[in-house]
Amino acid sequence: MIKTKQELHFYIQEDAKRNGYYNHKIAYRAGLLGGSENAYAFKYLKLLRHAEYHYNNRSNLLHKLFFYYYEVRRRRLGFKLRISIHLNECGYGLRILHLSGGGGVRLGAKSIGNYCGFNAGCLIGTNGPGDTRPVIGDYVAFGPGAKAFGHITIGNNVFVAPNAVVTKDVGENSIVGGVPAKFIKEKRLEDNEVFLMYGKK
Repeated sequence: MIKTKQELHFYIQEDAKRNGYYNHKIAYRAGLLGGSENAYAFKYLKLLRHAEYHYNNRSNLLHKLFFYYYEVRRRRLGFKLRISIHLNECGYGLRILHLSGGGGVRLGAKSIGNYCGFNAGCLIGTNGPGDTRPVIGDYVAFGPGAKAFGHITIGNNVFVAPNAVVTKDVGENSIVGGVPAKFIKEKRLEDNEVFLMYGKK
């Protein structure tokens, strides 16, 4: 949760690293001018982080005003990009890819860890009444069209294959796929080239 300016800068810095814009401000601005979906996805993340920071300090009137400013901008851009992410849901190092390849991204998890990545068409949410949202660990990557529903836990260092639907707990260091998703194999170090494509950069 972002509460200080130092934490705000750290989150944005780690998001920038994951999305290829750390120390590349010119490339980022050029991407916005050129209509790059990657640049606009990162812009959404920056607005998300600013909204979270001001929301978490909203007892101060100035922070409350800034929260509304950033939240309106975030929601408008999210509507255009078809990205929906709850405030204070995702850890740092978040990456959203290939939005034009198959729809938007809707993340409605209870919590998502650090250095996670989501492709186009990913959907995370409930499967019934009450707070039945997934908890997702660190270094988790979802391929295009992958989904997760219900009161489940997905451990650290997991790759969810494209179009898989996760409805049960997933242990750490796993690759899962299918409908419903099942364990395929252990995620070893040599499997990281797949993870680099969809998650950790």
